[in-house]
Amino acid sequence: MKIKKLLLSAFLLGSVLIQAQTRANVSGRTYDLKSVNLSMDGFVITLDAEGLITDFHSPDLNGQVEYYDDKYFDQYRYGKLKSIGGVKVDYWDDLNKDSAKYGKLKSIGDIAVDYWDDSIFNKEKFGKVKKIGNQSVDYFPNDIIDNSRMGKLKSIGDISIDYGTKDIIDDSHYKKLIKFGPVSLDYWDDKFIEKNKFGQLKSINGNSKNISVIVL
Repeated sequence: MKIKKLLLSAFLLGSVLIQAQTRANVSGRTYDLKSVNLSMDGFVITLDAEGLITDFHSPDLNGQVEYYDDKYFDQYRYGKLKSIGGVKVDYWDDLNKDSAKYGKLKSIGDIAVDYWDDSIFNKEKFGKVKKIGNQSVDYFPNDIIDNSRMGKLKSIGDISIDYGTKDIIDDSHYKKLIKFGPVSLDYWDDKFIEKNKFGQLKSINGNSKNISVIVL
């Protein structure tokens, strides 16, 4: 029932995010990517850093709210949001309850959602969102030299994402978001004169009405 309450509150939440914008939310403590808000077909869909959809909403959506209530034939959907107004919500079924998709969000109206389901060759992606609407989603694979990015968001549609990797000379960017599409982030790297600022965010460049990064 927790999912039921979460999706209902997300649906009813009015927000200024309902624009044709993709927004990255960055931690003000670690400067790592926390989540991404994707705007499509009148909805704002939030994808967290683990590659899961945490909520979705549309401030303009009104109407009756219904839930899946057949716990025998719809176990994978039981208690979850079924529709609000004329928009239907559906979830993935599977004979294997431990599969990558079982019980996860399948569609919001005309927006389809798919997941990575290869647990052998793409185990770092297993169960994570693979596609939302027409936006493909990918993640960093394991790296023998530096696997600090493994499993993190690598791209959403044509937006490429990157993080600082190990650097013996300068570790000010390590594990921090440094690129989100056209937006770049830089960090203070002076360990001597301005050592109190070392590792802190120094600048953000490239924000626009279409793609932006904010620090929470």
